Amino acid sequence: MTTLPHHEAGDWPDVGNDEVPCCMGSAQHGARGCTCWQPVYDLAQMPPRAELEPDTRASMCDGCAYRPRSPERTGDPDAAADLDDLQRLAATGRPFWCHEGMRRPIEWRHPSGATVPGSPLDYQPLFVEGVPYRADGSPAARCGGWAAFRRKHEQRAGER
Repeated sequence: MTTLPHHEAGDWPDVGNDEVPCCMGSAQHGARGCTCWQPVYDLAQMPPRAELEPDTRASMCDGCAYRPRSPERTGDPDAAADLDDLQRLAATGRPFWCHEGMRRPIEWRHPSGATVPGSPLDYQPLFVEGVPYRADGSPAARCGGWAAFRRKHEQRAGER
């Protein structure tokens, strides 16, 4: 099943009609519940190269969520995380993955022909056993910003 982006939940056009809805979700919940929308990705997903191990970036990428003016840290509604989420992930050691090389929907297409633009922040990598894979099939790297926050958290914990 395709997961529709949460940030666009209220923006889906009504493509059915009152007499014949396009799907059960639409019949029960209106345009917001339609499950017919399909992503049109910016990159083709290659098969995962599961023999490769994920690494950790040495530093933040240009679009890093951990940068001070990132969409995640400035409250952009399209961001999948906020500063509290980012800090919690670093504190608990739960990996946060770098988005570089991951596919994302550039638009969502309905069988009726209607389209809705995708969000530049809606990365949708292929996951295998909890690891996201870049479009080229290589495993994503753990985020360099996450790693820096993680080191700071561990350092502070060691000083106590």
